[in-house]
Amino acid sequence: MFEFFQQKYSPLISLIIKEFHSVWRDKKSRTVIFLPPVLQLFIFSYAATLDITNIKAGILDKDNTDISREFIRQIKTSRYFDKIYYFKNNAELKKAIDEEKVRAAVYINNDFTKKYKAKNNPEILIILDGRHTNASQIIGGYISEIASNFTPLGQIKKEGKISFKIRNKYNPNLSYHWFIISCLMGILPMTTVVLLSALSLAREKENGTFDELIVVPLKVREIILGKVSIPLFFGMLDGIIILLISIFIFKVPFLGSFVLYLFALGIFLISIAGVGLFISAYCKTQQQSMLGVFVFMFPAMMLSGYTSPVENITPLFLQKMTIINPLRFFLVISKGIILKNMNFYYIFLNLLPIFIISFITLFGAGRAFKNKLE
Repeated sequence: MFEFFQQKYSPLISLIIKEFHSVWRDKKSRTVIFLPPVLQLFIFSYAATLDITNIKAGILDKDNTDISREFIRQIKTSRYFDKIYYFKNNAELKKAIDEEKVRAAVYINNDFTKKYKAKNNPEILIILDGRHTNASQIIGGYISEIASNFTPLGQIKKEGKISFKIRNKYNPNLSYHWFIISCLMGILPMTTVVLLSALSLAREKENGTFDELIVVPLKVREIILGKVSIPLFFGMLDGIIILLISIFIFKVPFLGSFVLYLFALGIFLISIAGVGLFISAYCKTQQQSMLGVFVFMFPAMMLSGYTSPVENITPLFLQKMTIINPLRFFLVISKGIILKNMNFYYIFLNLLPIFIISFITLFGAGRAFKNKLE
């Protein structure tokens, strides 16, 4: 029986052993087996959560009495809120929401205490940043719950009930389509560009044409430019098609400048093409390049503010790592231009890190390619 089994299945067992050795002996394959799952476990567990915390909120207290201050204190001591900013007027409050300094703001009118003591149900206004649909709904629920359960310090019984009105800026109806599509306008072209650029040099090596590329009378920067141009072209084409579908089919409002949007998209995709070439330069096969893209894509999306706000990511070092993620900055630009007509100054503030990332990734890809030539 054993001899029959050995005779029949010996080739299969040998093949399995051979495949195991092929994978295990390759250092890059071992890295891909263990590093990405562990890395993504930490990223998904901390970033992919609907429990919004570390919220930055703004307060405009026109009443400024003991009761209104106690209400603010109860918001401040809630486990969901990280920092409270106090504003003197409507202009300061509006600017803070525009710049995403705060995710939510509470406006307390000057008759708050008077109505509360008279049991006339004083009303507070909750202003939310509608560019983050899910986060806005959850934060609004947190503040509403605090308002519903509010009892001044030292009192056992409520003197009045606080009513509230919610206003969502830039997305009044909290349409999830507006949020998700303005994010996908960056994510989908990014996928195209990183895939095409990551496969370019690896394809040359796998097909045996890499040596021919070496003898071409071109400088390294010219080869990099040639390799970047096609992924960039198709990425921009995808971006324009997605933009037109979003406007004419999904009816997403486009309030900003098309020229500024396409310019920002181009700079963003250049940085992504640099990432793809960097991956490709260190991979021998297209399969390895695909795995490299996989390792890059998921953390980039999870640490971009797409699934939950960046300030909600813990631990803190993981949150700080998002500054090397170009998608994080482009999503701010995309939602800002599309939903609120963001001006050039704030676009530039978010484009600057993308410029720096573009330079670093392209320089790194060039150096890696040059090392392969030597």
